[in-house]
Amino acid sequence: MGELGRKALLVGCGLTVLAMADEAIQPLETISHQVREFLVAQHRLRAEPPQIELTNLDPRVRLAKCGVALEAFLPGGAKTVGSTSVGVRCAGPQPWTVYQRATVRVFDQVLVAGRFLRRGTILSTADLRRERRDLSGLPGGYETVPDALIGKQLQQALNAGAVIPPQIVKTPPAIRQGETVTLVVRQGGMEITSSGIALSDAGLGERLRVRNQTSKRVVEGTAMSNHRVEVGR
Repeated sequence: MGELGRKALLVGCGLTVLAMADEAIQPLETISHQVREFLVAQHRLRAEPPQIELTNLDPRVRLAKCGVALEAFLPGGAKTVGSTSVGVRCAGPQPWTVYQRATVRVFDQVLVAGRFLRRGTILSTADLRRERRDLSGLPGGYETVPDALIGKQLQQALNAGAVIPPQIVKTPPAIRQGETVTLVVRQGGMEITSSGIALSDAGLGERLRVRNQTSKRVVEGTAMSNHRVEVGR
């Protein structure tokens, strides 16, 4: 065999070795595909698909070809919107795990203040409107269903167009401080009632102190419906 033939053979062998090596390496694009599919699935019920930008994996990474299906997962504390990280693991004979950074923007119609709302406002349909917002920019939370807000009381004032996060509303008290209530005592199957003055606010099922208007004694009971306080419960 001539010199030229020997060189050709060596080159051919080299290409074969490289090809075999490439076949034993997991293509990075399959990992990125798994990450993207995983993030899309997290928002499959939304009206708009998420906008996903992936940070390129280091091309120098060499991972053994996985003989089983790849599994994507969220690391502890990671989110499905905004700046996040998704793990992809191989549970094959040569297991490995790699993480890929991503930025996920998700848009949805959220409830905002339809006008300036004062602190203490009991929300109604007229106080709300919907606006399209990037959810990754709402770290304080948001609501999309009016029933989650209607009838609730604002704990702070809001300007028109402000998103209404769930933590700034609460169920208004069933009994307010200073209101006249009916004290109820149950004994031996009998119900004894008297009148009293609430000394604090209380929601249904909450405990409060009440001053009996006749005896002037302060008793403690549980707030019930119709401005009734059951003593001893």
